[in-house]
Amino acid sequence: MKRCALIAIVLTLVICAAGSGCARAARDTSSFALRDETVVNASFDETWHAVKQVLREQEYEIYTRDKRGVFIAYTPMKRVLWVQPRRTKFTIELARIASEETAIGIESVRQVYGVTLLTHPNWHDREQRDPQASRIIIEAVQSIIAGGGVVPEAPITESDVPENTPETETPVIEEAEAVN
Repeated sequence: MKRCALIAIVLTLVICAAGSGCARAARDTSSFALRDETVVNASFDETWHAVKQVLREQEYEIYTRDKRGVFIAYTPMKRVLWVQPRRTKFTIELARIASEETAIGIESVRQVYGVTLLTHPNWHDREQRDPQASRIIIEAVQSIIAGGGVVPEAPITESDVPENTPETETPVIEEAEAVN
């Protein structure tokens, strides 16, 4: 009798554990991000350079920048009570409206670093509560454009290199050894 009761309890626990399942569907994070948009009176290239300058000035980590108009940048990682790392992810999209008008859309989402039961350590999206985070970027871009814009970085040309450099400063290229 005891043996049958023990088997029935074990089977019930196994069925309950299998029915509830440990794995679950991924959390819907589509509503976690806040989006802010504006239109600036500047060309697409000038706006692109202004956004890049603002992100560098505010010391964001620029993960990717695409000449087609997409930036992904992160704030520096901070820890709360020395425990859980946090950061904010910004996805900045630029769209050409006219020759001297560009739309800027910034989506920000808060991220925490952690491990769930069945995943590898990774950054996980959390609801963004601070709408001011993307406003600061937009206002900085607008102030750069209002101040005359950014001069794009020019490539180095032959006219930029001084003509009267001494012969001793010329680099010497030696033959490399042949590797068999």
